[in-house]
Amino acid sequence: MVIPCYNSLQFLPATLEAVLAQELPSRLQDQFEVILVDDGGSDGLSDWVQQLGDDRVRVVRQENAGVSAARNLGIASATGEFIAFCDSDDMWNPKAMAELYGCFEADRSIGLAYGFYEVVDAEGESTGRIRRSQIQGDVWEEFLTVNPVGASGVMVRREVFDQVGVFAENRDRFRVDVEDWELWIRIAAVWRVGLTPTVVVRYRRHDGNSSTDLDSLDAAYHHMLEVVFAEVGPQRAALRPLATGRIAMILAWQSLNDAQDPHRAAVYLQQAVDAAPELGRTAEFWRLRTAAAALSLTGARGYQLLRSANRAKLRLAQKLRA
Repeated sequence: MVIPCYNSLQFLPATLEAVLAQELPSRLQDQFEVILVDDGGSDGLSDWVQQLGDDRVRVVRQENAGVSAARNLGIASATGEFIAFCDSDDMWNPKAMAELYGCFEADRSIGLAYGFYEVVDAEGESTGRIRRSQIQGDVWEEFLTVNPVGASGVMVRREVFDQVGVFAENRDRFRVDVEDWELWIRIAAVWRVGLTPTVVVRYRRHDGNSSTDLDSLDAAYHHMLEVVFAEVGPQRAALRPLATGRIAMILAWQSLNDAQDPHRAAVYLQQAVDAAPELGRTAEFWRLRTAAAALSLTGARGYQLLRSANRAKLRLAQKLRA
């Protein structure tokens, strides 16, 4: 398990406790190790780990170079056949590693396995939101238009990195954190992807989460498409309009939920149908149109109240199903 850290001790104890509580299959028990990569922090991480006295946990340190470089140092330092990733504020569920490992056991052609993630607040309480997916198998085309794989809650066969490379570290190449998505696309181009249809990780949303302005995200997403499509043949290149349209829809959602800007969301929606007219006939497109209209009519406060009500309905539905 590789966990990149940068002054992370506020949430890291809960993260590490969850990782060390994994119910491991027998084959992984001797291989299990937790590598905390200190990305030039100043919070005394090494001293804290030494006090734990757990020889399964070790720290490697680098000068501050960003999360991708930290993950890559973790990959280089790892000794196991499989490498999993977790961010320093997220929490793996106890059976997550066994569930993901089962994907590899079932199919030798799988290079990456992932699962659902649940969004929790800063205190670790559920927000009612679970990110689900049905994308598995030969999924390069799907990965061009959506990233269902978080940077936490994912496991990769070690030999995959020898074949396709590791996370892009050049900050001029990707100025915001889309390096994980670009790597998943590279993996999906040559390996099958496994999915366990269970929640494997709780993703913590809090004020310290990295956030990026829309202009930077827009530029990063489109630059990622430039990089990806520069390396494919003409048959796959035909998918670029759809990928461009889907990126516009992602940016439309972020315009609403992060920037609370319905006018910019409308611009992205128009870009989506200009690039790929078929997107205008999808249910997601009309959900976006409805959400943009709601934000315009009710304002930011009203829109947030509507979102909170929807989350409450989701939490109630989950309790009723339990």
